[in-house]
Amino acid sequence: MRYMSQSIIRAVAIAVGVTSFVMATGRAFGQTGASATPLFQSGDVLELNPPIIYSPSEAIEVPVEKFRRGFYQGAEVLGGYLADVGGNSAGMNQTFEEARVSFGIPVDVLTGGPVSMDNIIGLRPYFRVDHFDGPDFSDPSLGLPSDIDVPGSVYDTGVTLLNQKKWSEVFSTTLIVSPSIRSDFQTSDNAFRLFGLALLNWKPCPEWTVSAGVVYFDRNDFSLLPAFGVVYQPTPWWKFDFTMPRPRIARRMWKNGGQAEGWAFVGARIGGNTWAVKRDSGESDELTVRGFEILGGYEVIGAGNRGFAVETHYTFGRSIEYDRQDIEIDLTDAVGIRAAWQF
Repeated sequence: MRYMSQSIIRAVAIAVGVTSFVMATGRAFGQTGASATPLFQSGDVLELNPPIIYSPSEAIEVPVEKFRRGFYQGAEVLGGYLADVGGNSAGMNQTFEEARVSFGIPVDVLTGGPVSMDNIIGLRPYFRVDHFDGPDFSDPSLGLPSDIDVPGSVYDTGVTLLNQKKWSEVFSTTLIVSPSIRSDFQTSDNAFRLFGLALLNWKPCPEWTVSAGVVYFDRNDFSLLPAFGVVYQPTPWWKFDFTMPRPRIARRMWKNGGQAEGWAFVGARIGGNTWAVKRDSGESDELTVRGFEILGGYEVIGAGNRGFAVETHYTFGRSIEYDRQDIEIDLTDAVGIRAAWQF
């Protein structure tokens, strides 16, 4: 297929990079004693080389300070590969790369009040590219119109704005707005898109949080959906997040004082997006790729917004759809891997 070699190269590069980083990070976290140098540091208020704890009964709870005390909050690179498991020409492989840079501003700084992290504004510019390999619509056995085409690459670039405000000991709000351009950079017709999320959070006790709101995807298949659920954390070692549409169950595996902690997780989410594209005929259209993911993985959360994550996922209910041609084509299931590194 058109991009098979490029997809294989990207997948190998992602796997090699993640393996090297995990090995290096594991060695850094595994050091203890006077000669060890911690990988993550968030200030002199933390013990530099605390023992790594693997058992809840041994843990001394020192929170990992995830933010940095400054405007710059770090950068992140992500990549992934999704391999079709159908074994026929109706399949489609996908690869993506993404880069993000994060900044944070306490709102009180703008109003002249005392600095507080209970009301912050986050800014995160990003750039992402997705590559498609297949399907082969020229195969007569598919029984599909031969004029169907899928671009080799599509792009998504914009800025994510985040505001989290704590109104009282039990109530807080989360607002996310992300204006972006989603297209193949060959047309600007309906390329501007807007993602939005609004949540009201109620925390009646330390173990429970109840959230309700809405999420706006600005996609042709999913536009406006309710966002609701509960988060239950009976101990610092377990977290049950049943917030739709991205539920997740996580188990902490180890903790290194206030420097870092490792988590294993399983969950689900909606994959895909909508992009403005130019067809081979020269006409502008809107391409939607959809899939539903069941996933599992491992992440390290480090002080100062540092860490990494690796996950695998099974994607089902996949399809591609063109809006103006009014056609939807089902794809076979796929398995994939994703990795992210925050630094």
